[in-house]
Amino acid sequence: MKYFITDIHGDYKGMELLLKHAGVDFSKDQLVFGGDLIDRGSQSGNVIKRVKALMNTYPQNVFAVIGNHEEMMRDYYQNGDKLWLHHGGRETIADFNKTFRDMEREQHIEWASNLPLVFEDDEFVYTHAGLNPFEPLDKQSREILWMSELDFYRYSKDVILSLTKGKPIVHGHTPVERIYFDGARMNCDLGSNTYTILEERGLALVNLSKMIYYVYKPFSKKIEKREIARLI
Repeated sequence: MKYFITDIHGDYKGMELLLKHAGVDFSKDQLVFGGDLIDRGSQSGNVIKRVKALMNTYPQNVFAVIGNHEEMMRDYYQNGDKLWLHHGGRETIADFNKTFRDMEREQHIEWASNLPLVFEDDEFVYTHAGLNPFEPLDKQSREILWMSELDFYRYSKDVILSLTKGKPIVHGHTPVERIYFDGARMNCDLGSNTYTILEERGLALVNLSKMIYYVYKPFSKKIEKREIARLI
């Protein structure tokens, strides 16, 4: 099975519940994390600690790409850019200090700050927010971490698939209410630790092999199973 989970934003409990509910076998299944592991939620430290440990233990099956929140963290520690502090950074720093010892904290920050922009397998291309279809996959600029869904979906499906040699792009970054697949793109960010006027949003674990996904909503503490809608 192939699984994808993105924009966890510090929801360690939700992540663990979803992985257990779906029965993910890390020794056999492929699992890709789509970035934005940190910020907003209360357990960013535990999330990156767990993801790093999984990647170290199962390097052939578990992968991750960087998100714009890891990028902001990287810019803060490397260049003193304070943008991160206004988007959850202060709370994440406090959580890191509780979760890690000094050297361990530095190792996890370094690891999360240097995750790749893009990962691909034999069926899909994975990235945090989108891709520039006019740049080769191995030459993408870091601006793609900030692409809105509106900007990314302005490109035609043919242009996207020409870049990826027919592989659809699985991503997150822009929160949506439902997961749709248009033949070229699939946005899997259901807005973990964000809110709408009507309801609390959730965290999704996507089974790409079966084209279904599981949604955990912290308020109700329930997991829903849904089918991915196809817009082809």
